[in-house]
Amino acid sequence: TLEGYADDITQVVRDLDLRDVVLVGHSVAAMLVAMTAVAEPGRVAGLVMVAPSPRYVDAPGYTGGFAEEDIDELLDSLASNYLGWSSAMAPAIMGNADRPELGAELTESFCRMDPEVARRFADATFRSDHRDLLPQVDVPTLVLQCTDDVIAPVAVGEYVVQHLPQGSLVMLEATGHCPNLSAPDATGRAIADFVGDLDAVTA
Repeated sequence: TLEGYADDITQVVRDLDLRDVVLVGHSVAAMLVAMTAVAEPGRVAGLVMVAPSPRYVDAPGYTGGFAEEDIDELLDSLASNYLGWSSAMAPAIMGNADRPELGAELTESFCRMDPEVARRFADATFRSDHRDLLPQVDVPTLVLQCTDDVIAPVAVGEYVVQHLPQGSLVMLEATGHCPNLSAPDATGRAIADFVGDLDAVTA
């Protein structure tokens, strides 16, 4: 489950005795840092969620972006031919078809993973539902959203912000699911502005 990954983050925060820390989580890791914020409210000053999704499968009243059968097909494909899946999916996840080098970079990153580890992580990710976690995250939280994101559509980012007690949404001038790669300057500026605002409030 994803809780095991979140426990790792929480343990690092505790072992280093971090205070007033801002945690940044991309994609499913946005839910992991949210779990740490709930577990350690006195240590976490704020969160940045980059292209987050609390649930990937559509549900009544909720648009996650995938039907249940889409997830089944995705995971079956990953299990049967991981390298082929990576080569096909990474460019789609990245978007930015006019910049194929970005898709190639993400493909290479996927292909370095152990296929069995990747399969288990994908299963834990795409079958997760952490919508009930969002109202518990009572720290300032910046949600960075891209357009044309096949993994986390705009409706998901809007949902996340609506259910966070202190959430704010910034639409990046970026497409795809990985603005840290496709628009690093804009992503970095948005994060720096958020941290600067937090510092001003706590100073």
